[in-house]
Amino acid sequence: MAHRRAALILGLVLACAALVLVVLYPLAFATPFFSRDRPAASAGGPVPPVAEPPIVRLAIAGDTGTGDAAEYATADRMRAESREDPYDALILLGDLIYEDGEAELTERFVSEPFAPIIDRGAELLPVLGNHDYDSGEQRQILEHLGRQSPWYTEQVGPVRVLVMDSVRVEDEEQTRWLRTALAEPQPPGAWTVVAMHHPAYSAGHHGSDQAVRDAWSPLFAAAGVPLVLAGHDHDYQRSTPQDGVTYVVSGAGAKLRSTGRRDFTAVSSSTLHYVDLLVYEDRLVGRAIDPSGRLVDSFTIGR
Repeated sequence: MAHRRAALILGLVLACAALVLVVLYPLAFATPFFSRDRPAASAGGPVPPVAEPPIVRLAIAGDTGTGDAAEYATADRMRAESREDPYDALILLGDLIYEDGEAELTERFVSEPFAPIIDRGAELLPVLGNHDYDSGEQRQILEHLGRQSPWYTEQVGPVRVLVMDSVRVEDEEQTRWLRTALAEPQPPGAWTVVAMHHPAYSAGHHGSDQAVRDAWSPLFAAAGVPLVLAGHDHDYQRSTPQDGVTYVVSGAGAKLRSTGRRDFTAVSSSTLHYVDLLVYEDRLVGRAIDPSGRLVDSFTIGR
């Protein structure tokens, strides 16, 4: 009898301890059981050395504009990964300044955290996000960063980057500009990559932006665009090819939310990260890297 009573008391103690842990650390306990991430096979492994020098190299991160330790950790990882081979461009996928896009914070929230990357020669390619519009000072933010228009083209070696303003996806002038840009003949060996804030395909908190998908995805597919980058959802996602186009969500440069999976999801992970994009003549190689230097995902897009 005493033995059973002791076992019962021990069971109650263990149950209470487990309850306390769940309350104190809900994400750590819930993740193994309730996570809807779809991790990559390479997740958690070390970032392999760059065996073949790329023609150009791009660093990509979204939703970075916090000015806090997480943003600096992302920038520090970029710097660590590019000691031997500096980045040629830095693409920031919107929500440059939280919470309300005050232009006076541009230096503190954008230029200063990423100075180690920009000062070594990376061309800054800023994208406007919805938070950058909240103050009505989005144009001043762009001007601080050396840009005059919220949609523009930047040539980085063989890569033509088309930067879009997905906050204004219904702007007919912008879509006409996109049609014209995509129709322009490109030299042999050229790549076209599109960058915006709102994702056409996402299984995250906000989900797919149907307006972006309806207005622009058919144009990307028709033009043979291999890669479209977006942020907005604070996670990492890579789609299976949709009409030949791979869509990557990289919105966890400084903030994090849980993510999920849909029928188009190849990989999804609720992990702080940035994307290291290596450009070769015959392929694009992407590596999503967390602040500790571990892989979140790696992928290759060939011609």
